[in-house]
Amino acid sequence: MGFSKKQNVLGPVDPETAAEWARTIAAWSPEERKRKEKALVRHIDRRLLPMLILMYILNYVDRNALPAARIQGLETDLGLKGVEYNTALSVLFAGYILAQVPSNMILGLTRPSIYLPSCMLVWGVVSGCSGAVQSYAGLVVCRFFLGIAEAPFFAGTAFLFSAWYTQRELGVRLGIFFCGAMLSGAFAGLFAAGIAAAFKNNRIASWRWLFIIEGAATVVVSLIAMYVIPNWPATTKWLSEEERQLSIARMLEDAGEEEEDISPRQGFFMAIKDYRLWLVVVGQTCVQAVASLTNFLPTIVKNFGYGTIESLLLTAPPYILAAGFCVFNTWYSDRSNVRSLHMIFPLCFTVAGIVITLATTNTGALYFAVMLMVPATYGCFQVSNAWASSVAPRPRQKRAVALALNNSIGNTALIWTPYLYPKSQGPRYRTAWSVNLALAAVGILSSIALRLILQRENRKLDRDNIGAFQVEDAEQKAGSNVLESEFADVTAPGGATITQLGGRNEGKSYRYQI
Repeated sequence: MGFSKKQNVLGPVDPETAAEWARTIAAWSPEERKRKEKALVRHIDRRLLPMLILMYILNYVDRNALPAARIQGLETDLGLKGVEYNTALSVLFAGYILAQVPSNMILGLTRPSIYLPSCMLVWGVVSGCSGAVQSYAGLVVCRFFLGIAEAPFFAGTAFLFSAWYTQRELGVRLGIFFCGAMLSGAFAGLFAAGIAAAFKNNRIASWRWLFIIEGAATVVVSLIAMYVIPNWPATTKWLSEEERQLSIARMLEDAGEEEEDISPRQGFFMAIKDYRLWLVVVGQTCVQAVASLTNFLPTIVKNFGYGTIESLLLTAPPYILAAGFCVFNTWYSDRSNVRSLHMIFPLCFTVAGIVITLATTNTGALYFAVMLMVPATYGCFQVSNAWASSVAPRPRQKRAVALALNNSIGNTALIWTPYLYPKSQGPRYRTAWSVNLALAAVGILSSIALRLILQRENRKLDRDNIGAFQVEDAEQKAGSNVLESEFADVTAPGGATITQLGGRNEGKSYRYQI
């Protein structure tokens, strides 16, 4: 493989420089390599995670302000009737889905430090404008454009993470990042309760202040983020030269194959032709559909017989529990190097929660069911994204499309699921829970199917690798040092083989995560 000047994640790096970097890293002892890599990952964590988590908290708060505004009088003030509220919910995801894949294709060619905060600035302005709407039409327009403006952020961040973290590091980082959504769910309820109390008798309705204040906060943070968010490993200024070398080397080693310089269009078609990716997408779609219950969580809790402020406060505990479970599930998934079981078991708990909801009207039992379903479904999201990255690790443009497809198609569920919860079927919503039960079952089956397929793929890789190593061993015994790659494999202290950057590494170390 040659390195092209057009590569944004791993380049611009010329072959001579790549070879020199490989020789430097190969000279390290295993202990030195481990120590330096650990320090590098900690440095990356400090730079990436805090700001991106803050941005995601505001992303989720702005998107989910509508359910809190509903029980503060939005429906009455705007004269919403029938399923108009449900449509206002779903139209956001129409814009969200349309923009995700094109956005990630663009992100691979741009600077994340400018692109992601700029998108944040736009969604903050649109969110603030939601506080000024006077009609159903105005609300729908704002929600649609809010979806378009927010679309680049999550899939773009997942793509950015996949350029910095290896497979065994990615899941837990996505989980920690996704805790921002959980914390925002808890914070949003508490914040909305505070706004409702503070502006209860104000001439401007409290739900309008909710949109205005949250939008203003988003704009301020977006301006700061432009100076904090990093770009790609090869172009980020805060890395030392040694850190840059190690960052690029370990990502190539992790992928187990060379980084091809392809166009976004080629990456798109490579992704959509990979049937394994579609099984990941099916699981994600099912989880997203069931998790859409959170769009009605304030309403569901209020149907238990609580007042507006009490209902908003009671939405916080499920999100707090979800944050803890999300980190644990993704951490253990990374540690065990297994994805499927960390989808299957949480979905089994989801099934239990749905059965409880269908079987009883006891308030305590129903709230317990909510405490099961919210953490279980949200705990699967980032396992699914890490799995998508594993199924399509390279080339970079294919991985970008894979992550965007997993999120955008998964979010199609949020277009139609609001219509499962019409007022006429409250407070039991039997149709919604029956559909959710079926979807949870499909999610379990798709994860089992993908696990079996990837186990078969890994057995094939094992057979191929045994043959490849036998050929190499025969060449070495014959005294042959002729390699077909641009640069040779070198042996590090301790006998570990490290493929030089720019060399051929035809998947010898790569295994799909099952």
